[in-house]
Amino acid sequence: MEKIFLWGTGKIAEEVMEQFGLNAIETYEVLGFIDNDCRKHGQFFYHLPIYSPQILNTLDCDKIVILTDYFDAISKQITVNFPYKENQIKNKYFFCERAILARYQYSCDEEIKEVISNINESGLTIFNYDYVDKYRHQEVYVEYDSECGMYFVIHNGKRMYFKRSFHSESIVRDYYRNLISEQDEKSPHRYLDDSFKVESGDVVVDAGVAEGNFALDVIDAASKLYLIETDNEWIEALKKTFQPYNHKVVFIHKYLTSYNDGIYATLDSVIREPINFLKMDIEGNEWEALKGSKKLLEKSKRLRCAICSYHTDYDEILIKEELIRQKLSCYVTNGYMWFPYLTQNRYISTTLHRGIVRGERGY
Repeated sequence: MEKIFLWGTGKIAEEVMEQFGLNAIETYEVLGFIDNDCRKHGQFFYHLPIYSPQILNTLDCDKIVILTDYFDAISKQITVNFPYKENQIKNKYFFCERAILARYQYSCDEEIKEVISNINESGLTIFNYDYVDKYRHQEVYVEYDSECGMYFVIHNGKRMYFKRSFHSESIVRDYYRNLISEQDEKSPHRYLDDSFKVESGDVVVDAGVAEGNFALDVIDAASKLYLIETDNEWIEALKKTFQPYNHKVVFIHKYLTSYNDGIYATLDSVIREPINFLKMDIEGNEWEALKGSKKLLEKSKRLRCAICSYHTDYDEILIKEELIRQKLSCYVTNGYMWFPYLTQNRYISTTLHRGIVRGERGY
């Protein structure tokens, strides 16, 4: 049985222990917790002793699982002070990774087999595919607009601005690499392809715009584009990005759901004309928003939908059912994703999910 130390006794450690604690203790010999806070040394956390980092010089272990958001700093602390422990360091998703590998070890699904193989080889990430590697060090030119105080990149020939809290080139560069990786032709999170796209003259709704990569990709084809976003920082950046297209862009600052109440609204209440394309990525609230879109979808005779289905364990089923009720033919994008947290950060997911449910009618 492998011996492990758990580093950290805060919120994340509590969350992980609540979900995986008993199973972890049964599978591993947990020697105790390590914490940098000397006031906690000698106390107990989940009936296990809390030690100073110096315990690593005394008790031998096979793994050190870092259960905090300060992985890089603590990892560096361990490698500097205990260099022989460098290969033992694991992140906060270690137990989740073990649970996923156990859950799918006998799967006959070839797509899942590929994901599991990549997890075994490289560890658990959101996109467990080889194609991700080509984006890790892709050259990205980041520029700074001194007039508005925001960074931007050139995305398919157009300026894409980033919110002010992205305060360095490196933050923007890493974010953009992940962004374009998500839309790789092999990605489960790909909104569009050659046979599923926005057609010239379409009225498009982008719900959950964020930085606006999808909207910017379709702005030339669209005759009108509704941008639905609630993050004020992103809205500021989006207004700068889409300034050249003010004549066909409408901003809507609402949380989409199945009812109307102040900042919360249905799509039926904020868009009255028929649409041709609906993209939705709203952090697990997609199904509720679709329930508030029945009238809009009903009157939109020629329609395509790209709805994110990876936030919760039931998204794919519920979203498909809602679109089928609207007489759209449905299918999912290829491959599987792993999303760390389910709705409202309640617990860590141990399920692989399809990335996008696509629906269409009238094509």
